[in-house]
Amino acid sequence: MRLHHLEIQAFGPFADRQAVDFDALSAQGLFLLNGPTGAGKSSVLDAVCFALYGSVPGARQAAKRLRSDHAAESLAPEVSLEFSVADRRFRVVRSPAWERPARRGGGTTTEQAHTLLSERIGSDWVQKSARNDEAGLELQSLLGMDKEQFTKVVMLPQGEFAAFLRADAKPRRELLQRLFSTARFEDLEKLFADEHQRTARRLAEQEDRQRHLFLRAVDEAGRHDLAPVDVGADPEAPDAWAATLQALSGALTERRDAATLDATELAGQSALADTALATLRQRRNRFAALAQLRAHRAEHEARAEEIADLREQARRHDEARGLAAHLRLDDEAASLLGQARARHADALDRLRHNSAADEYLEPGDAADSTALTDACAASSSVLAVLRAALPDEQRLLDVRAEREALESMIRRLDAGLDDAHDTITRLQRQRADDAGTLVPLREAADGLAHLRSDLAAVVAAEETVRQYGAATQRLAAADARYALASEQFLALKEEWLAKLQLRLEQAAQELAEQLEDGHACPVCGSTEHPAPVPSPEGERISLDEEQEARRLQAEAEAVQQEAREVRDRGRLEVAQLAARGGGTAPEDAAAATRTARSTLQAAEAADAECTAVEERIRRAVAEEDTATEKRDTLREERAAAGSRQSSLTDQDAELSRRLAGLQADAPSLAARIDAVQHAHDDLDRVRKSLEALAGAEGVQQENARRLEDALRGTPFDTADEARSALLPEDRAAGLAVTLKEYEQRGHRLDAAEDDDAVRETLREEQEGILAPTDDDEHAAAATAEDLRGRAHRAGIGVEVLGHSVVQLESYARQLADLEQDIAPLREEAQLAAAVAETARGGGENLYKMSLATYVLASRLEQVADAATERLLQMSDGRYQLVHSDATAGNRRSGLGLNVIDGWTGNRRDTSTLSGGESFMASLALALGLADVVQQEAGGLDIETLFVDEGFGSLDDQALEQVMDALEGLRSGGRVVGLVSHVPELKQRVSAQLQVVKGRQGSVLRYVEQPASV
Repeated sequence: MRLHHLEIQAFGPFADRQAVDFDALSAQGLFLLNGPTGAGKSSVLDAVCFALYGSVPGARQAAKRLRSDHAAESLAPEVSLEFSVADRRFRVVRSPAWERPARRGGGTTTEQAHTLLSERIGSDWVQKSARNDEAGLELQSLLGMDKEQFTKVVMLPQGEFAAFLRADAKPRRELLQRLFSTARFEDLEKLFADEHQRTARRLAEQEDRQRHLFLRAVDEAGRHDLAPVDVGADPEAPDAWAATLQALSGALTERRDAATLDATELAGQSALADTALATLRQRRNRFAALAQLRAHRAEHEARAEEIADLREQARRHDEARGLAAHLRLDDEAASLLGQARARHADALDRLRHNSAADEYLEPGDAADSTALTDACAASSSVLAVLRAALPDEQRLLDVRAEREALESMIRRLDAGLDDAHDTITRLQRQRADDAGTLVPLREAADGLAHLRSDLAAVVAAEETVRQYGAATQRLAAADARYALASEQFLALKEEWLAKLQLRLEQAAQELAEQLEDGHACPVCGSTEHPAPVPSPEGERISLDEEQEARRLQAEAEAVQQEAREVRDRGRLEVAQLAARGGGTAPEDAAAATRTARSTLQAAEAADAECTAVEERIRRAVAEEDTATEKRDTLREERAAAGSRQSSLTDQDAELSRRLAGLQADAPSLAARIDAVQHAHDDLDRVRKSLEALAGAEGVQQENARRLEDALRGTPFDTADEARSALLPEDRAAGLAVTLKEYEQRGHRLDAAEDDDAVRETLREEQEGILAPTDDDEHAAAATAEDLRGRAHRAGIGVEVLGHSVVQLESYARQLADLEQDIAPLREEAQLAAAVAETARGGGENLYKMSLATYVLASRLEQVADAATERLLQMSDGRYQLVHSDATAGNRRSGLGLNVIDGWTGNRRDTSTLSGGESFMASLALALGLADVVQQEAGGLDIETLFVDEGFGSLDDQALEQVMDALEGLRSGGRVVGLVSHVPELKQRVSAQLQVVKGRQGSVLRYVEQPASV
């Protein structure tokens, strides 16, 4: 990858558009990017990195501010870079997000970042992408490196590699991980760890199942008070669990067999006791049945008289049944006659109380059928005339109802007119009063905005005064703390200097005390010590005491410095607050605030009152308009109601005149119709009841004659005697059932007395054998129940023991099956644990390196080999960089870095190199790292390199050797850019890109001058 052309606009310190022709700079193969500190040398490299990756290296990206502060507000920041990869040439134009002035109105508008990637095909630029993400992926694919690798391979930052040279394993690991991805090896470590955890979980689950199964078996045996210790087994030894279950199963089997014998014997005894109890109960039942039979026989014979009576009643009932039909007809005729007489009497009574009927029937004609018929016809004719006049009466009622409703509405309309008039008068008076108070209120509320601004100003001034007072108090406290810290620091420093002086004075005495005859002096090497310095008397100061005093004075100095910073900040704060008026008296500031607040409150109250008055006037005008409209509407409705009232009055008079002759004395025509209708109904009812009474008397006489004829030839002299002998049907049926049951009961008693069991019981009575008592039965039942319960419990015990034996045998088989499954799983878990621990850097891993660290160590070894080739050239063959995988105590190894001194042949740590040697080693390390990363990226040819700073630490010879090494980088057409402000490089490098800074921003200038040798 080679850079060709760079353009920068409004980016970093560059305000105007700047161009860099890398082809011109590359003519010599080596060029210098120089300029004063802060001019923007690093910004040129930032622009290259931004063009390729959309961000700048390191901490400068965190600032998120790439646009130049020197550029015009409307000038967009932009970076354009032309570069080539292999034989393809590209141009990328990027612009970061920035705030541009709004096209309309004030303020700014965010302009989003955009990217344009083009490829030169022939003589034309062809666009490949205009999207930020798409262009970024395309560029990274072309370069084969991410930003982190690019900034370490193309832009060699010496400071970072010097720190890398002296760092311990952790920082080196972080940098190498960013450059050489070890994600797949870390994933492999995680895969091993996950596999270890998975197999361990599976093994634990299976072992938990095995333990749970064994504990269930122990619990099963424990139900029978049998524990593993009872069979000489250890329950905590998993290897012996199978044998323990076998022993427990055998012990339970023996107990089951013994319990089976006991249960069989108890079952036989229980069967004999149950047989004896059944025999005893049968005898008791026979004696009880005999006693009950005798009782039933006595009861049956006691009812003989009653049954003879019942038989006589049944005979007379049978003889009277032939007259039942005649008796029933006679009774029905008598009932009908009585009902006809009652209805006729009721009709006559109602007729006598109906005064309207007198108009159609004379008082003495109520028993005359013809007169009753004529009266009914006359009343019917009158009803027809009255009903024909009913519509006129209904019309009269409707007219009067409408008149009443209309009169109520007129009264309501008159009241509404009065209310509307009063409302209009009240609103007009209120509006006049409010208009009079509005003018002074507007004058009082004038200037409200200015008063609010004045109040905000005096409140801010009062807050400033308060802050000033608080800041003054804090400053006084800070001054006191600083004075105290200074005093303590001086005292501790004086104490440390005194102890240091004593320590130096006592150094010779301490050395003399360590001298021994025959041993060499560490100063002169002599084995003889003729006059050692005598030990002085007094206090002896040790090295620890002197170091402790030095630490205390250093801590006191830090406290003094912190107190000085706090005091200086306090002084600055007090000065700033005083400049803003903080020195004003607090009571004056508070009084000004109160005055401004009261003035504003009065104005706000007047403004609120003015608004309320204006709203009241507006509402009063609206209400007055509404009331006026309502009054006009009510007037129209009142006029229409009056006209309608006159018309209804005329209709009422006409209808009343027409209906006056038909109503007679009734209050209304409908009432008159009701009265005539009731008279007609009563007359017709008397007529019909009279006819029914005559018919009922004829039927009753005929039935009486027939009954008299039927009584002849029967044992009954009168109808009433026959009625008394005739029983109701249910009574007769019940009587027949009773007689039949009595006869059947006698037959059953005869059959029962002939039963074998009864004869056996009678025989025992004759032989003097008594019936068993309750006590005899209870004793036999208790004995049988006891034996039955013991036999049942024994059987249950046998079943429980048998079930437990089966369960233990099942548990033993399951335990054996689980052990067959666990054995290969246990081996698999042990293997997975060993592999995971080794990949993590433990176990049999003697180097204590994780898999990812091992890969990084391999890369570091390659980097050290590549760096050594250049370091040997720079150091005139003296130094080599070598990778070390030595351990440091218990810490893990793998990323150590040593230097071999060719002059002494010793290997030593890189931190022992001098400043110039460290620069050469870090430069060689950076170049070697660039070579390895380049190979890692697929062998991409890096044709443009930048080396950043550090040349000032080299002497002339070292600088010459470094320059020779850098000259060697130019082989194959490679271009090397040196970023430095060292004067010697200006004389050695002819092609230079100078960065000139100024108030209006920095500019770039290409300079070519003869190089000195």
